[in-house]
Amino acid sequence: MEKLTLMLRYSCIFLFLILASCGSRKVAIDKVDNVSKIDSVSVSQKETVSIQENHVNITEDVEEIEIFPIDTTKSITVNGKKYHNVKIRYKKAKKVLVDTTKIKVSEKSLIKVSVKKDSKVKTFKKDIDKKESHTIYWWWLLIILLVILFFYARNRLHKMLP
Repeated sequence: MEKLTLMLRYSCIFLFLILASCGSRKVAIDKVDNVSKIDSVSVSQKETVSIQENHVNITEDVEEIEIFPIDTTKSITVNGKKYHNVKIRYKKAKKVLVDTTKIKVSEKSLIKVSVKKDSKVKTFKKDIDKKESHTIYWWWLLIILLVILFFYARNRLHKMLP
């Protein structure tokens, strides 16, 4: 009986070792998490003021000579020309025109440039490299061992019984 219990103990230990073993497992995890966010605003303000000043002096000299005939029988000579019995009116004028106008031209411009860039990259990669476990072949051996153990125990019990 002692041999039987000893054999059962060894069988349980062997069974535990077979069931507890597993194949090796190698896991490679790659995580890439890239988040970039650019948000910028550029404001450009331009103000241009130009002034145009006019300093114009216009001088105008006017000389007028009017000749009216009074008596057509008498002759008169003016600047080498002969006139007969005339009335002369001589007018001399000087006009000065001054233009001092100022023209102010103002130009304002506002340029607003907005740049938005949003990029998101999320990558999750998980590689599992599991090597094959050879314990599956030990099951046949375990089954054969249990059958042998069953017949051995049965023979022992039959020998013990009268």
